[in-house]
Formats: sequence, structure tokens, C-alpha cells
Amino acid sequence: MASPLRIVNYAVNGSGAGHLTRLCAINRWLRRYTQVLDLRAEIYFLTSSEADGLLFSERFASFKLPSKTIVTDTGIDKITYLALAKQWVWHSLGLLRPDLFLVDTFPRGSFGELLSALDLCRHKAFIHRSVKEEFLSRPDFAAMLPLYDLILVPEYPQASQETPKGLRNGQLQYIGPVMIREQVECWPREKVRAHFAVTPEQLLVYVSAGGGGDRHAQSLLHTVCEVLLRRPNLHLVVGAGPLYRGPSLHGPRVTFLTTTGVAELLSGMDFAVCSAGYNSFHELLHAGVPTIFLPQEKIADEQDKRADLAAQCGAAFHLREEVGSPAFVHSLDAAIDSYLDDKKRHQAARAATTVVPSNHAREAAQQLLQLLIPSAQVRAAAEAVDDLFLAELGREEVALEQVCEVAQALCSQAQAESAIPLDTALALLRQSRHVRLPQPALLRILRQLGGRLGSGDLDEKGAAMADLIGQLAAFADWPGALSLLKQLPGERSLSAAQSVAEIKRLLSALKSRGHDLYQGVRAFSIAQADDGPAGSLRELVSAAIRNLQ
Repeated sequence: MASPLRIVNYAVNGSGAGHLTRLCAINRWLRRYTQVLDLRAEIYFLTSSEADGLLFSERFASFKLPSKTIVTDTGIDKITYLALAKQWVWHSLGLLRPDLFLVDTFPRGSFGELLSALDLCRHKAFIHRSVKEEFLSRPDFAAMLPLYDLILVPEYPQASQETPKGLRNGQLQYIGPVMIREQVECWPREKVRAHFAVTPEQLLVYVSAGGGGDRHAQSLLHTVCEVLLRRPNLHLVVGAGPLYRGPSLHGPRVTFLTTTGVAELLSGMDFAVCSAGYNSFHELLHAGVPTIFLPQEKIADEQDKRADLAAQCGAAFHLREEVGSPAFVHSLDAAIDSYLDDKKRHQAARAATTVVPSNHAREAAQQLLQLLIPSAQVRAAAEAVDDLFLAELGREEVALEQVCEVAQALCSQAQAESAIPLDTALALLRQSRHVRLPQPALLRILRQLGGRLGSGDLDEKGAAMADLIGQLAAFADWPGALSLLKQLPGERSLSAAQSVAEIKRLLSALKSRGHDLYQGVRAFSIAQADDGPAGSLRELVSAAIRNLQ
């Protein structure tokens, strides 16, 4: 068995959940592509974030270090913690020896420990989101960048900072904003409104302070909600975030959330009042949600610049006053009144989608995967998993892993095929669910039919198999079906459709005589003994039908 691709993500920085969410978004696509290509991939996260529940909900394995926040709160000695943290990172990388090491925001690491650790990794990549100039201009920051094989900027060139100097040609790539959900994965507006039990005359308003770890998060949420609730036609969804530790808010028009997984719900919001962190900003505008931005002061993140950009494009308001001050309440009231006007709200919604028109998480994953495998394989996976396919998965409520299992069983019958037959596999899964055929039994049937259905491409063989499964379902005996299929000879002269037509002749004869599939197995066995190994499928079926008589 081939060795797995080992991918390790470093999310040991910041007081929010932005770095973790961004890396999750990219790794969801890395996982999809490796599944489609039938590559074993082990994906790990090294993190100090207290929002690591996000990793569990997204089904990623993680190793957790206490955050700087909890270390301060509990009085743990900082020197001891620093020594422990550095050793923890070094030993983790020394044991895992990743094929790809992916770092977000801080190239030296949160403790300056990565300079002596990068040699433990086969390939290194850096996610270089915009940071404050004081960080970007530090000599130690700039000196680390050339040590990475690939630097991905998750922003558009016009919204990013000056290109760092001293990099190799092609080392730095602008890919555009990265978000954790694609538009096709977001809930329809009416489903969101039904989920929150919103009445037809109410507007749904999203209120958030980002991940909830900011020291002013409690004040912001409570003040904003107090102002909003003065309007009787508003229902508030408070995304407090997984890092929030203040008192919650409750009421008939308030839904309070501290869980992850809000991105797919934003498509149902009428407007929002929110901080301007990387993920909140891009997710809201990408979903077309007019937003009143209240930027937070962060160590490295420049939220003011993002809010200015959205306000200049007519997609948002940027409130600069101190939260809780009379001037702030006055400005917030005015912005809310503006978004209560349907025309102004819809204009802002259209402007929002022009600021963040696309999610580029898949492009980031493709760039990273090309460090590990040939570009042709990456292109094949990218072509196979497009938005139409994701939408179909959602409608069918089928996991990608299930489809990949079926596709791999199909591919084993035609190794020369370069296209990945996900659509064909999904159609077979749909048919098997319709006839109540368990997936393990479907996979055994596909493997039994391998090389026995004659000529044709994978689409033709898939259609023939779906037809045959439908005919076998009438007997309601899948063990018997597997026993019958084992008797089939390897067929080369007939097409897949012709081969299935011959098998259907035998099934029809069994049905008309009231026989079960084991009678067909017996008739086939006698026919094979009579005709010898050279008998074709058509000849064997004819002989088996005669034996039934």
C-alpha cells in the first residue's frame, strides 16, 4: 500500500478563529481532491485556538496546545509555556515529517520556533493574508518568506499589500479570498428563514463580533442588540462565536449561537452588524449581505481597511465611533434605518457580491497539491468536482466519500480511462438507493461485473449496470444476485448494453416461471459444464434458459 500524503497545518497564533477557518477551507478541498484521486491523505492541525471544535465538526484531526489567552488567565508561567510550546511544535513535526506543512499569517511561527523546524518538512507553504505594516516591515518576517516553496495570498492583488521583495519567480501567487463554504453549499434563503422560525414581515439580522475572543465582544454584542431590538420587525441571529465567554442573550426575537457552522446560513440574512475580520468580511459580502461593519483592533489584522473598501463600494457602512458612546448609537441607528429601506438594502446586496464575487479555496488547494503530485492529476480532480457536482451531492444527500468508492470500483474496470467517473458513480448510487441496495453490496456487484460486461466506455457501462441492478431488484435477493453474477463469463464480443440485454433474457425467463435467482445459478452452472469454457454469454444464456425448461 502506498504511503499516505501527510499534510500538517499550523494554526498557532491570534486571538480569533480566522486562521483556523481559512486553513479548514483549503483543507476541505485538499481532502476532496485526494479522495477523488484515490490518494491516501493524513491531514493534521497543530493549533492553540480554543475554537478547535471547528476542526472536530469539519472532521479534521488536531493536536491542541493551550492558547496564550488561557495561559494568561490561569497564571501559568510564560517562560515555561514558551519553552513547552516550542518543544511541542518541534517534536510534532519531527514525528510527523509532513509532505506539506501549511502555515498561516506568521511565517516564523507564534513563538519564533519555525526557523529551525522547516527543514523537517518536505514542502512548505505560507498563507500570506494582509497584516499591519509594522509586521510586514519587520526584517525577521521578510527573511522567512524565501524559505517557503509557495506563498499564497488569499486576496485580490488590488486589495493586497505591496509584493514582498526577494522572492523567486512564481513563488508568490495571488489567489483571491478563501472561504469555508461554496455558494452551492449554502442554504436557500427560505430554508434559513424557516430554520429560525421568522415570520414573513420580519427581517433576519446577523450580529457578530467575529470568533468572540475579542475583549470588547460582550459590550459590542449587547449594545448592538439593544439598539436593534427597538425595531419590532427584526429577528436577530447572534453569532457569538466559539471563543465567546460572556453572558448570552435570550428573547422571542433573538437566536443566540456559540457554535461553528454559520457560513451556510448567511445567505438568508437581510443585513448584518459585524466586526470586519477576514472570514466575517468575505463570507458576508460573498453571500450578498449588506453589513454595518464595526472593526476591531487586532495585533496584526487591519479591519479598518476592509471596512473602508466595502463602504466605498456601497456594500456596507463603516462605523468608527467607540461602541456604546452616544455618537455610536446615533450612527448605528442611522445605518439600520437605511437598511430597513428595501431599495437601499438590495442595492447594497448587489454591491457586496461585486466586492467578493468568488471563493478561491479550491484554487489554493490546487496550487498546494501540485507541490505533491503531477499537475495533470490535479486538473483531472478539479474538473471532476465542480459546482454542479457539489450541488448534486447536496440534493442527493450523499457524501463525496461514498461516490468516490463507487467511482474507484468503476475505474478498476478501465484503467486506461483518464476521466474520473463521478457523475456515473453518483447515478449508480442514486439507483441503488432507489432499489434499497446497500452500498457494500453495490460495490461487490460492480467488482463482480468488472470485465464481464463487454465493450464500452465507463458511461456506457455505468448505464448498463444501473439497468441490470433495476432488473435484479425485482427478485429482492442481493446475495442471490451476487451468486448469479459470479457465473458470468468474460465477454468481449458484445457491448455492455448487449450483455445486460442477454442477462435480462435469463432474468425474464426466471420470473415467468416463478423461479428465484438460485435456480438461475443452477441453470448457468449446468450450461457452463455442457458448453465448456469457450461458451459466449449469449450462448450460455440460451443454454441456461433451455435448462430451465
